[in-house]
Amino acid sequence: MSAPSSRFHGMTPGQFRPRVEIHVLTQQSLIAAFFTMAVFTGLVGDQGWPELASATWVAVYHVFHAWYILARRIRGSPIWSVELATPVLDVLCITIGWIALGEPDSPVWAIYLYALVSYARRYFGWRYLVLAGYIIANLALGRLVTSAIAGTPLFDFGLLMMTILGGALAANAHAVGIGWRKAQSTALHLADTDPLTGISNRRRLLRDLDAMGAEPERVFTLLMLDLDDFKRLNDEYGHLYGDGVLQNVAQVLSENIRSGDRVARYGGEEFVVALPGTGQQEASFIADRLRRQVASSTVTTVSVGCAVREPGEPAADVLKRADDVLLLAKRTGKDRVHWSSMRKSA
Repeated sequence: MSAPSSRFHGMTPGQFRPRVEIHVLTQQSLIAAFFTMAVFTGLVGDQGWPELASATWVAVYHVFHAWYILARRIRGSPIWSVELATPVLDVLCITIGWIALGEPDSPVWAIYLYALVSYARRYFGWRYLVLAGYIIANLALGRLVTSAIAGTPLFDFGLLMMTILGGALAANAHAVGIGWRKAQSTALHLADTDPLTGISNRRRLLRDLDAMGAEPERVFTLLMLDLDDFKRLNDEYGHLYGDGVLQNVAQVLSENIRSGDRVARYGGEEFVVALPGTGQQEASFIADRLRRQVASSTVTTVSVGCAVREPGEPAADVLKRADDVLLLAKRTGKDRVHWSSMRKSA
């Protein structure tokens, strides 16, 4: 209960989370607002000091909660202590409100069920089980205390049914949450993976470049590689053969980069290798090694265009420079590495 748009493409998977946070925040705020207005207008309770105090607490807490979500969590700067306290205080708001009303059969108890479902989105495994136990314990406590206030039997069929329903819903929400996470993980993987070669696709590459370019002083090198005479291979041996060549080249590139480097199929017969924290001297060695490995391990060769990021240069400009010198490498003999030695003016 709870990034700016990429300059290369539309909304990224990481940007879907703020939308979910806003959606959940809106739901939670509406529930809190309805409870608060119901108490202050006399729709529920008798407007005694316990009801008014609990409604005030719920209102103040949810104003702070809304500020925190909008100002910190969705901006990617959460506070760990607030994150830990949030579910505790969320559930405590329900319990305080229910006890203040003093009505054992008040529909307020159903909000616990909403919490069980809602938190299955954020927590899983033992963390969710602990939180679900805390929610159900609050449900039982709220029922017991309100029964004592109303002078009705403490342990009755209503308490039993509420507890059983809460446990069953928690188990179901946990199972659904696990399935949802698996489906989401699979969907994101498919969205970021080139289906032919199994390496990252252009969409994933551009998102990675966005992140790399967000730090003005971060150094990185981009290698743009293009298979030489690939059209001839397709024309002579067929497109299935060409697909096999692309798969082989992708495998060779993946096996010959360092941990932390990134390789992606940019499109057609073009690949991009990103080398974070790498200057021209080291990148030259890597680029030439990749060129030689492709030539010795596959039926084709590659031309390589390379560009080192200058301080503050947008990642898109670095990629454009690498692409420009790749064209030069293709025009001057192929199977070679060319460098962009200086940044082009706009």
